[in-house]
Amino acid sequence: MKMISITIVIALLLGGIKGYSFWKESLANAALAAVASEKLKHKKEVARLKRNHRKKLAKVKARERAKAKIQRTLSVVPIMGVAAFGLFEKLEYDEWKKENPTGTFKDYTDEITFEMNEVLRTEYQEYYAEYQRFLSAPKQSLESDRSAVISR
Repeated sequence: MKMISITIVIALLLGGIKGYSFWKESLANAALAAVASEKLKHKKEVARLKRNHRKKLAKVKARERAKAKIQRTLSVVPIMGVAAFGLFEKLEYDEWKKENPTGTFKDYTDEITFEMNEVLRTEYQEYYAEYQRFLSAPKQSLESDRSAVISR
């Protein structure tokens, strides 16, 4: 408080009323500049948080799509199930395309494949081992398994 009083006295002595009003105006401008700076900083922070939220939301949506795809795949029944499966896939791709207008079909399949692997690994562990065995099995082994099934 003593420092402010001394500053006001010095301002009055050196510049009179004009010096005091200049000093007061300078303080007001500095306060406005500080408030504007803080407002800009907060605005940038809010924008960054919104971007992060959007990214997390997209990841959650992709994960849910992958879960739904696995469930549909496991429940496919001949002919009618295949037609329904194709229809669901088309609708899901169209929805994904609205969210990712510049994305390609390869981008879609890569995203869904990654999410399916994650869901299989974390939530359907008993199927994941079988899935990995299927992916790693040589073609001859698969053909011999198919021949054994056909000959029964």
